[in-house]
Amino acid sequence: MTEEKEFCNLQARPPTPLEIHPSQRVDQEKGLHVHNVLLMQQNRPANPYHSPYHWRFRRKMLVSVGAIASFLVITLATSIYVASIPGIMVEFKVGRTLAISPLTFYAMGFIFGPMFTSALSEEFGRQWIYKISLFLHLVLTVVAGSAKNFTTIAVCRAMSGLVGSPSVTVFAGVLNDMWKMPEDKFAVPLFMLYGLGGAVAPELGPAIGESIVASHGWRSTFWLTAFLVGICLVPMMFVPETFEPEIKRKTLNLPRDHWRKVFVAAFARPIRMLMVERIIFPTAFVVTMSQVVLFILYAGYPIVLQRTYQFSSYQAGLAFLPLFAGSLLAAPVLSFLDRRKRALDNPTPEDSLSGAFLAALLLPASLFWLAWTVRPTIHWICPILAGVLFGLGFALSQVNMLPVSIVLVRKAC
Repeated sequence: MTEEKEFCNLQARPPTPLEIHPSQRVDQEKGLHVHNVLLMQQNRPANPYHSPYHWRFRRKMLVSVGAIASFLVITLATSIYVASIPGIMVEFKVGRTLAISPLTFYAMGFIFGPMFTSALSEEFGRQWIYKISLFLHLVLTVVAGSAKNFTTIAVCRAMSGLVGSPSVTVFAGVLNDMWKMPEDKFAVPLFMLYGLGGAVAPELGPAIGESIVASHGWRSTFWLTAFLVGICLVPMMFVPETFEPEIKRKTLNLPRDHWRKVFVAAFARPIRMLMVERIIFPTAFVVTMSQVVLFILYAGYPIVLQRTYQFSSYQAGLAFLPLFAGSLLAAPVLSFLDRRKRALDNPTPEDSLSGAFLAALLLPASLFWLAWTVRPTIHWICPILAGVLFGLGFALSQVNMLPVSIVLVRKAC
């Protein structure tokens, strides 16, 4: 209540010379240079009422749930398309390789989109990035679901992956704006839930997709995706800005840099961080390689199981459920490793990467298991159980690397 009164008083009192717009500031007696005044403005701390760190707990949790749910839906859309591939092959008379290509196009958008929009969100704020992203993703998904030819599906999938990809990184930034890692007790569980959701959603996509395609046709995967994106879009449209420097800029009416300088910084910053920050490149490499293998399984699982064990499309979709079960096991494993680290007298940063170390062993072991057991003379349950091991390793690699990299980069800054 005290903070609200201070904020009201701040709005009621006349502006100080530092708060007057540069075009209206005239100081002939002292001859202050406008540039010096702007530096003083930028160094002035923002009112605590504006900082997302000081928002009410309920408000922070609601925004966090919305951000996590939106990220989960965008990643779910990656793999739910797998269930539509047989129907698309029949209706548009295309081969399997061509029918699979929209899955690749969607994933390619996740390469280029986050690389630049993450930096742009730190120049223009986060809210417009993810609001536009969700809206365009919704529109393109509806157009793809209504497509009359395969080209429309391929183009819309490629564009929806590109415009939806900012949600992957920007929503992580939204959480980072509101919670301090690792000081806040809810910060680590929320980031773990965020990373776990990104691991679980694409593993559930084929099973969910096959369940609805069996009774409602291949277009139903697009309608379900559009429905879920729309549910996330409506409440997120009312979320205010969470990036504190942008809030401060609007509050003090600070001018922006020239647009050319802003865009050069936005495009150069991620490349510079990838090359200079020692924690960024290995983290990105490990996360990327595990996701590449998962995308290979999207296309390979149905082919292998149908040819070797004569699985139906629905049964092949259900074969992804062991990956989901393995990913859920990552939560208790990470909890155990975290308690083990806290019991140490003088833990090192490497002690926080125990989950990633374990993932480095589980991922190749699960792939060898799968490759050696997929044969007609061996029961189908054996290769499918390899998915539990892969799901656990995949979730550990995704969840364990995200909060650790955030903490280390923040300390480096």
